[in-house]
Amino acid sequence: MNKKLMYNTQLWNEWFAGIVDGDGCLYINKKEKSISFELTTHITDIRVVTNIKNMLKGGTVKKRSNSQSVRYRVKSKGTIFDILNRLNGKLYNPARVKQFQAACEMVGIEPKIPKEFFSMEKKSFAYLAGLIDADGSLVLSVSGSTSDDSQLSGVHGKIQRLTNSKAHNQISLKVTTSYLDYAFLIRNTFGFGRIFTQKPNRKNKAPNPLYHWTVTKQNDFELFYECFKKFPLKSLKMHRLRLSLLYFKYKKLKYHLKEAETIEGKIWKKFSNSWYKYSY
Repeated sequence: MNKKLMYNTQLWNEWFAGIVDGDGCLYINKKEKSISFELTTHITDIRVVTNIKNMLKGGTVKKRSNSQSVRYRVKSKGTIFDILNRLNGKLYNPARVKQFQAACEMVGIEPKIPKEFFSMEKKSFAYLAGLIDADGSLVLSVSGSTSDDSQLSGVHGKIQRLTNSKAHNQISLKVTTSYLDYAFLIRNTFGFGRIFTQKPNRKNKAPNPLYHWTVTKQNDFELFYECFKKFPLKSLKMHRLRLSLLYFKYKKLKYHLKEAETIEGKIWKKFSNSWYKYSY
């Protein structure tokens, strides 16, 4: 294997580790002494799971019944072994590390687990890309709308509320975890964003606190974009990341405050439509 191919494979493995830490799962059946791997994503991001299937040369991708999602599933021992070797030493999510250790024990692989959360030696934006592809949310929230706009449903309603939101909109990129140390790992390793704590709410079946690593500043989004030009997101979130730079530009020019019939207002409306281009 030449150096360039080895480097690209290493980057892909780091991206895959981010995907698995965010949304993958290793199932251990001790009775049958078997391991299976699953990853589920929205149907609009089927390219993510097909990319993984093609790279690993194994497993199946199927649409889930009564759901707008697809699932990649692997049971083959050879592919499971390949997955474990690719992930070895690259997982940080405590829940996934626990599953990984159990799987390695079953097949006789020596797990390489970072001794501390903060032992990630270099900034791997491929890992972060995978984590955001799997578990990140990139949204434009609207905090106020007219009574008429608030009654509109579906994508059309979202576009209308954003178009007419004036100063009541805020862009954010967020990764949520139930592990505070993991949230700080992300924050401290990549050097930007803030952590917000969501208190437990037993009424909403959320008995444990959640921790949101959240990015809202323009310079952080610009840094994201520059990093991910080298290793782009594979999900449709890359579309919104590109638009985030336009968002800050139009906000600075105050296009969002202009009347609908003006040139600036029409540009803002076009932006609002683009933001929800792949939503349904």
